[in-house]
Amino acid sequence: MKENKTILPASVLVSLFKDSLVLPENKINPAIIEEQIASLAADQEAFVKKNKVNLPAQEQSNTTEVTIAEEEVKLTIPLKHLGDHSKKIVVIVDDPASVYLNEPDFILLTSILNACRLTIADIALVNIGNQKASLHQILNNLPSKLVIAFEVDSKALKIKLPTNLYKLTPLGDSNLLFSKSLSNMQGLDSAAKQEKAKLWAVLKQIFQL
Repeated sequence: MKENKTILPASVLVSLFKDSLVLPENKINPAIIEEQIASLAADQEAFVKKNKVNLPAQEQSNTTEVTIAEEEVKLTIPLKHLGDHSKKIVVIVDDPASVYLNEPDFILLTSILNACRLTIADIALVNIGNQKASLHQILNNLPSKLVIAFEVDSKALKIKLPTNLYKLTPLGDSNLLFSKSLSNMQGLDSAAKQEKAKLWAVLKQIFQL
């Protein structure tokens, strides 16, 4: 990045370095002039640091650009995920106690994927319970056609969209589907069956089953 130099007013320079700015006419030497210019630059830089002189607008702008660039780098840090993401599908869960997902919910997820003619290799399973990530970060790392979020709302994903369960929400080049948690679909009671039925109804439309 191009280095910006802070240029002090001539009046300030004269008052600070008046003894080194003038050479006797009979002793002018180019080498000495170059040496004094280098010394002047060093003294000027020290003065700026010591007196906390404000940076010019251009340098402040460059600093802002660096900050933004650093944030962009952070957004592209690889996320931990399970699966090969071969069908450009991301499944997001929130399970702080597991690396990816607890065993009962993982078995149920596998069954749901199999019913959609998919496998774990076709998706990327992302657990935000042990790695804080916004939806923007996830899609930066894993560009996807479909995102299914189990018991993860808009606030957790840091997006300004309503959390409409079992309704496909277009989001740029992707589509977002919010669902109740997999644990709510465990068992044979009527409540669990009802949640599974709601999810299955929308999945059948998505995958044309």
